[in-house]
Amino acid sequence: MTDVVIPSSIVGGVTVLQPPAPDWTVAEFMTQEGERLAQPTVRIGVDAVLYRWGTMEFKVHPLNVHELDHTTETDWAHKEIVGAALYREWVGENDEKLHFRGLIFPYRIGGFGMVTILDSMRRNGMAHLMVRGDGVPLGWFVIERLHRAHTFLSSEGVGRQVAFEAEFARVPVPAADVYFAQVWQTTGAAGL
Repeated sequence: MTDVVIPSSIVGGVTVLQPPAPDWTVAEFMTQEGERLAQPTVRIGVDAVLYRWGTMEFKVHPLNVHELDHTTETDWAHKEIVGAALYREWVGENDEKLHFRGLIFPYRIGGFGMVTILDSMRRNGMAHLMVRGDGVPLGWFVIERLHRAHTFLSSEGVGRQVAFEAEFARVPVPAADVYFAQVWQTTGAAGL
C-alpha cells in the first residue's frame, strides 16, 4: 500500500494508508438456457455519480446515498356488486416515489452544505429531471420531504454523523418557459 496525504480541509492533513484498488468485476451467473443473469460492470471511479436531480449530484461522497426505495402505484375505482367480489376498474397511474437514504459526516468528509442546498431546492418547489447514474432518465420529480437525523452532536449543535432521507414524487414535465424562468431566478442573474 502507498501513502496518500488527505487535504487539510477534509481530516486535518494527516497521512493515511490508501486502500487497495477495488475490483469491479462481477461473476456472471447463467441460466440453464445459457442466458446471463447479471450484466458485467465497468471500472468506475469511487466518486461516481449515482443519481442526478437537476444540478444536484448524489455521489459516493460527500452527499452519500446508500439506499433507495422506488415505489409505483396504480389507481383503482372500487365498485361493489351485490353477491359478487369487489370489482376494480383501472383508472390509471397513481404516485411514483423515490426514497433516498444517505449518511454524511460533516466534520470528516463534508456534505452538510449540500443537504442545505437540497432543502432550499425543496422549499422552491421546483421540478427537476432525475437521471440514474448509468444515464437512464427516470422522469421529473419534486422533493416532498427531507428528514435529517443528527447523532453525536458537536459543540455547535451539528451532528458528527447526519442521516438523511429525501422523498421525491414524480410530477408532469413542467412547461419550458416556466422551468427556465425559475432556474434563471435561482442563479441570481434575474435581477440584472
